[in-house]
Amino acid sequence: MMSTVILRTSVRLLVPLSLIFSVFIYFKGHQTPGGGFVGGLMLAAALVIQRMGDGPVAMKRFMPASPRWLIATGLSFALITGLGAMLWGLPFFTSNHGYIPLPLGGGKFEWASVMLFDLGVMLTVAGVVVGIIDALSQELE
Repeated sequence: MMSTVILRTSVRLLVPLSLIFSVFIYFKGHQTPGGGFVGGLMLAAALVIQRMGDGPVAMKRFMPASPRWLIATGLSFALITGLGAMLWGLPFFTSNHGYIPLPLGGGKFEWASVMLFDLGVMLTVAGVVVGIIDALSQELE
């Protein structure tokens, strides 16, 4: 695929914004719709836009981990979250939560063990989508 000057220039703005939005959706999804799945789709969109604008070599530099590594890491996080509850004698995937005080009087951050599961979902979704699109793009190139 031949990229244009407009696309290459747009990548410089779109990729960082998409990454920031992906993290926002990940954290916001615990209270409202979103979370790991939608955050993973946004992360994948940022990586695919990077590949479209700058090519596969630039994407590999931008994302040094392979899609398979993202998938394996994401599935490991999800499994660890489920098994973690069992260490305390609770049923598989039982969630726990608490608060972490933020510095400089910034209030409290509510954490939940399900955040690790959502991180696993996010990495798995991003790895699957980027892997599929990368494989299809290599066939076309």
